[in-house]
Amino acid sequence: MAAQSMEEELQELAALVREAEALGIDPWPPEKTERPWARWALGSFMIVLMLSAVSKVLFRFVTV
Repeated sequence: MAAQSMEEELQELAALVREAEALGIDPWPPEKTERPWARWALGSFMIVLMLSAVSKVLFRFVTV
């Protein structure tokens, strides 16, 4: 059922939050800590991919 006014919408939201808390669900969990290793891992992977692609292109022009 769609709410007809802002007050009804807020009442529905409050009811959902009460129900979630009664079931033991935290509707607003704390924020997760930042994980810098993921950014470093992705950056390292991208660097390896770029170096691989560049070396393949440059190897075409080299005569051994």
